[in-house]
Amino acid sequence: MNRELSKILSLIVLIGSVGFFEVGCEPVRHYDRLQVAAYAGSGKTIRKPYGSVAVFQKPEDIKRPYEIIGMLSCEGSAGEEAGILNAMLYRAADMGGDGVLLGGPRIGAEDLAGNNVTLNLREGWATLMGTGNSDHRAYRSQIVRFKD
Repeated sequence: MNRELSKILSLIVLIGSVGFFEVGCEPVRHYDRLQVAAYAGSGKTIRKPYGSVAVFQKPEDIKRPYEIIGMLSCEGSAGEEAGILNAMLYRAADMGGDGVLLGGPRIGAEDLAGNNVTLNLREGWATLMGTGNSDHRAYRSQIVRFKD
């Protein structure tokens, strides 16, 4: 009986270990969903500690000399906004960023006929996508690194 119990416990530990390592690749939810563009010439990457990346709503809020070293984007629902922002903060830290700028440039869209889409409205740092009551959004930010 002890041998059977030992086998069962070993199997549980093995399954738990596999699950831990699978989840361990993504430090926070949505991290692997992010689209990332690191700009050429962004220099040597030195990771920053998690929790050290600041959030800026608009460029005027940044009171130090800085450069933009990349862009992050992710599509999701309104209910995923906080989780996506958190993932962006983690990714920016991994890329050596000191902050994320949420009020970056607007990215336009066209329909298949080449007409401007009027329902692509910006709501803060998110852009509504789709038609009517769509809950689908595109979240975008720029990665800021201080020069001093």
